[in-house]
Amino acid sequence: MDFDDVLARLRASRLAFDPDRGEGVVLYADAPPDGRSWRYAVIARSAGDVEEQEAALAEVLEFEGG
Repeated sequence: MDFDDVLARLRASRLAFDPDRGEGVVLYADAPPDGRSWRYAVIARSAGDVEEQEAALAEVLEFEGG
């Protein structure tokens, strides 16, 4: 997937950062050379919310072991 594909998946799954909610995933680099090592930050209201969003992200982007 390229950057636009990943961003589209994040938006479709409501994982992309939303300033109105004050949480979500922020991609902070272009597509990784290996196609798997995405650089991102998860912003959430609590550690539990971060864990939930990271688990959802792993599923949406089909991370190994996710």
